[in-house]
Amino acid sequence: MKHLFTPRYVFDTVTDITPEFLKKHGIRGCLIDLDGTLVSRHQPTGNDCLIAWLDSLRDAGIRPMLLSNNNGNRVRIFAESIGIEWQGRALKPLPRGFREGAKRLGLPFSQIAVIGDQIYTDTLGGNHLGALTCYVETIDRNELWIGTRYRFLESPFIRHARRRNQNEH
Repeated sequence: MKHLFTPRYVFDTVTDITPEFLKKHGIRGCLIDLDGTLVSRHQPTGNDCLIAWLDSLRDAGIRPMLLSNNNGNRVRIFAESIGIEWQGRALKPLPRGFREGAKRLGLPFSQIAVIGDQIYTDTLGGNHLGALTCYVETIDRNELWIGTRYRFLESPFIRHARRRNQNEH
């Protein structure tokens, strides 16, 4: 059971996940969380750095898509600001949203990376379906309730993944 909560890889920021890394792992599409992963939950639109990263994925033949539990209006406004496909109200970690995203990407989970900042939604759902899970340190980690959750509930899984990643090098 522990393996379902442990991400395959851990990154400090989403832009640390390079197209070369993803291609090396056979990834052709990404289901990417929004709040805390791409931007703070308080930020309504994307920025040039984020757009450049998404363009680098597309240029490498990797198709990005937002997959968020947030309401559709929040996700739509953000997605339109950066020109990316999206799905809101995904109900992660339940399989339905992930399966819909994979269907829209036209890819099997073995060719999809699930990128997000939450173990109990993004990592659990992605691992359950056989995707490559990439945990990203949350942008909102300085907020009290998020910092507390991170330190006490998710940190053992993140530490385990970081140790495993270091042993690979």
